[in-house]
Amino acid sequence: MGKLKLLLALFMGTLIVFTAQRVYYAKTDTLDSICSDILFTRLAVESQQYTRQIEYGLENGKSLDNFYNIQSILNSVKRCYSYTSGAYIISDDYRLLYSNSDDGSTAPRAISIRDFDDSNIYSVTKDADDFILTMPIYGRGEKIYGYLAMRIKSTAIGNTLSEFYVEYRLQAVILTILTFLSGSIIIIHLCRSKERLFRQCFGVITGSVCSYILVDGAVSILKLQIMIEGIIQQSISKITLSLQNDLDTVQQKGVAVGKIMDFNSWLFESGKNIPFIENLIYDKNYKITATVSEGYIGEQIWRYAAVILIVLLIAAAAGLSLRLIVGALERIIVKRNIKNANRAVE
Repeated sequence: MGKLKLLLALFMGTLIVFTAQRVYYAKTDTLDSICSDILFTRLAVESQQYTRQIEYGLENGKSLDNFYNIQSILNSVKRCYSYTSGAYIISDDYRLLYSNSDDGSTAPRAISIRDFDDSNIYSVTKDADDFILTMPIYGRGEKIYGYLAMRIKSTAIGNTLSEFYVEYRLQAVILTILTFLSGSIIIIHLCRSKERLFRQCFGVITGSVCSYILVDGAVSILKLQIMIEGIIQQSISKITLSLQNDLDTVQQKGVAVGKIMDFNSWLFESGKNIPFIENLIYDKNYKITATVSEGYIGEQIWRYAAVILIVLLIAAAAGLSLRLIVGALERIIVKRNIKNANRAVE
């Protein structure tokens, strides 16, 4: 029975390693998605200060096909983010009008065009291994005259989260070892019944796998909250700086901000497209600050927790089903042995 227990312990170790791998990929995929949403929203809002420069010219009769100083604007767009390898202006009929790419990256072969509205200010698609972030450029009558596209290197998200990936892998290794050792000890010392050996062992295996997911998930959720708050704070700093630059540009043109009647509306319009900002406020000197949306953070944590919960439920259901099947087989074997023993006595 000792060898059988050893084999079952090794089987448990294999299942824990497989589960750890699946949980790691599920967590990192969700983490990538959350980080991408925050990053692309920030870049879209930052880039709006440059699309507004173009829109102002279009509203005053300029043509997008022959726009003065456009390369300077594209240079500024590229400086928004260090992982931007190209900035492009595309017409409303999808012709490439202007491009700015220092590293030789090509113009996007395709951009994602959707119905842009107040809650949908950008779109993202993949071109080769890079991301293409697309924002509309409006002209007179709120008509779309063209698009600003940014090529974001594929390493942007991975490099931003690289430290968390390392922590997750280390966490997975430590928890895998601890769970395997704990489960093996229980199997060796507490699973003693020959008739119920498989049922007992598979119960321990299921409990060990589920315990791994629970502990790993709980630790990961705590880390996620800290990570999201850090990324959001960095994004908010850049967004408020961008909005402040917009406001300072108005002041430099000699316009008294205090006389702008729709200033509060402008702040509201600027902030309503940013889900992780609760509201934008300003002091008597018109210095803009923002408050973080705790609801957004909670929503992302629940989104992350839901993925872990689904994996947990799948593991629990699979383990319970396997235990029931093994238990039924054990009972059949025990009954058959009893019948054979009775026949032998007769």
